[in-house]
Amino acid sequence: MPQAWLRRTFELQDMAHPRLLPMEGLRGVAVSLVFLQHAGVQALLLGLPPGSTRAAATVFGNYGNLGVELFFLLSGYLIYGTLVRRAPGFVPFMRRRAERLYPAFLAVFVPVLALILLAGPAGRLPEGVVGGVLAILANLLFLPGLLPIQPVIAVAWSLSYEVFFYLATAAAVLGLGMHRVARARRIALLAAAAGVFVLGCAIGPAWMPVRMAPFFAGMFLAEGVGRRMPGWLGVAAPVLGCAVVALGVPLGLWGEFLQTACFFALCAACFHGTGPAARWMTWAPLRWLGNMSYSYYLIHGFVVRAAFVALGRLLPDGLPPVVFWLLLPPLFAATLAAGAVLFIAVEKPLSLKPRPRAGGATAAASPGS
Repeated sequence: MPQAWLRRTFELQDMAHPRLLPMEGLRGVAVSLVFLQHAGVQALLLGLPPGSTRAAATVFGNYGNLGVELFFLLSGYLIYGTLVRRAPGFVPFMRRRAERLYPAFLAVFVPVLALILLAGPAGRLPEGVVGGVLAILANLLFLPGLLPIQPVIAVAWSLSYEVFFYLATAAAVLGLGMHRVARARRIALLAAAAGVFVLGCAIGPAWMPVRMAPFFAGMFLAEGVGRRMPGWLGVAAPVLGCAVVALGVPLGLWGEFLQTACFFALCAACFHGTGPAARWMTWAPLRWLGNMSYSYYLIHGFVVRAAFVALGRLLPDGLPPVVFWLLLPPLFAATLAAGAVLFIAVEKPLSLKPRPRAGGATAAASPGS
């Protein structure tokens, strides 16, 4: 495929935000981790025998799940930074968030819901018309995730966290006038809120949303905390986080905060252009994946699941390790194709239309938030 077409299709030009190339690459890393998580989990369900391949699939399943945390951190950085520096009105801000989320979401949600209704609820919808309608409305309002509601699209649980963050942060920043106070005072307020959050997670009820921690890290980054992060630490920290998962170190609740700190170091080094990670994240193919990461995130799980269901019928006695490794590259390519179709047909024309910025300066937004 010609490189010029790829650049024209997957490079974004949204003049409403300054361009930050490493953020695009970081989104590509995040969604690649999520792919590995789903591939690893499906392989384990299909019956990988004990050995090094099963161990690798287990690491993929556990560490890949943290790709969502990286997404949350990037959202915290972008959304909070937008609110503090541009102070949009609450209604226009939330309208733009809806424009960003709904087109691609509905393009996947509607056909999946239709299949569920044709095939029977199968646990995705409650019995009865009233319960079914309420469940559909809850999914359309992005309630599954923070609330114990079954999502129609399995990965959409994370959108519940995103939308809650949008609402809460916009209310705090715009309602309390945080955009008008000094940076030092904002950092102090963030530190106090983060302290209450950590304490609540440590001593509070089991339903405390500990996975919201990366949003706080992203907000601190938006305030310039971590700008002196050594470049080597931006590489060493995520390697440490992956090693902790691979070795099965039992950290429990505190593992979430450790992984958040590791991603904080990675993003701080990348955003301030220090160290090799900052260069790696500007690699064009990785950025292009990051630019379509929302579409990819929504649809890739269906491709992975369909492939493993078909493979399970061909291999009823389990999944040989060599088949798992041979399957990963073409499966990843298939998910890229599905994500690209959704991105080109729906997300880019409907959610990522270029918007002029006051003063006419040229820039491009980082997608997915």
